[in-house]
Amino acid sequence: MNITFLIGNGFDKNLGLKTTYADFIKYYQTTDAKSKVLENFRKYIKDNEELWCDAEIALGQFTKEFEKGDGKSFTKCHQDFCEKLVQYLQKEESRLSFNLFKEKILSAFKNITDIDKSFPTQERNSIRTIFNNYRNEPYIFNFICFNYTSTLDKCLEIVKDSKGLLGQHRYNTTICNHLIENYCHVHGTVEKEIVFAVHDETQIAKPDIFDFKYGNICKNFLIKQQANASYQEDTDNKANSILQNSTIIYIYGMSLGQTDTLWWNRICIWLNKSEYHHLIIHNYDMPSKGVYQANYQIAERMKKDELLSFSNYDDNIKEKIIKRIHVTNNNIFSEISNVADKKDLTIQQVVEKIDNITQDKKKAI
Repeated sequence: MNITFLIGNGFDKNLGLKTTYADFIKYYQTTDAKSKVLENFRKYIKDNEELWCDAEIALGQFTKEFEKGDGKSFTKCHQDFCEKLVQYLQKEESRLSFNLFKEKILSAFKNITDIDKSFPTQERNSIRTIFNNYRNEPYIFNFICFNYTSTLDKCLEIVKDSKGLLGQHRYNTTICNHLIENYCHVHGTVEKEIVFAVHDETQIAKPDIFDFKYGNICKNFLIKQQANASYQEDTDNKANSILQNSTIIYIYGMSLGQTDTLWWNRICIWLNKSEYHHLIIHNYDMPSKGVYQANYQIAERMKKDELLSFSNYDDNIKEKIIKRIHVTNNNIFSEISNVADKKDLTIQQVVEKIDNITQDKKKAI
């Protein structure tokens, strides 16, 4: 049985990293602008700072500041933003010393075999039934990462280096292992092939700025699926194949944002394909259950409705699907919360830390 996790920025935030766009914008405003176009870009962001909490949508709207055919100037801004974002994320990631909390990582990832434990009895039994239906098979865990950082990769490497097992269960006389198999980055990494873009052309306020020779190439890098395709690594198809072959999908650390409409629509279609398909959504921003749970259950239903709004299904199909969508505020990665260095590092400290990590790797070899 395949259980697939969609991992978003909430994973890095849980580690204690300052990786929201609001965090990055503060840093970006302190960087040098090497041209008048880039100076104006920084001023536009400062004047519209609230919009840039959702920076991908804001970037699409920023196109309206340019004249028809002036996409080259926009592309300079797009490139500068991506390059500075990579620098910032590398700086943040350097605050983590993974070997210092290795045991916590191992313990946290073993928890993902019990993803049903936070739900009330009837809902828990519904999810557990799926596991029981596949008890004659190994449980395969896959990860589709929407982050540019390598924090998830490094955690998974530690787990795989430690016997490579998340656990195991017995079926009659057979021992079935719980294994990590596939993981991929759908939007690239800080190392290469970053995809920072909108969902489709409808989210580009003024697409005619790309009416110039080779402008279609620049526009492609502003649309996620086209940007992925331009790198010719078949990333989107690989990730979608993992998704479609899943029995359970768990969304962790992600808002159901408009720029990832493609994925929410795919999940809705996947849910409707089989009565055995279940979706779990981690929603950290939930009211307390307490003794009176009306507000909690309203928030739970709102999150389910939000997901289904990305489908074209009628109410009858939605009501059938919604029973297999589960919402929780239980943090399965709580054991690795706030493990990052608490203070910001200087550039020199970052360089020294990276050098130390490199030396440790050489010694290990």
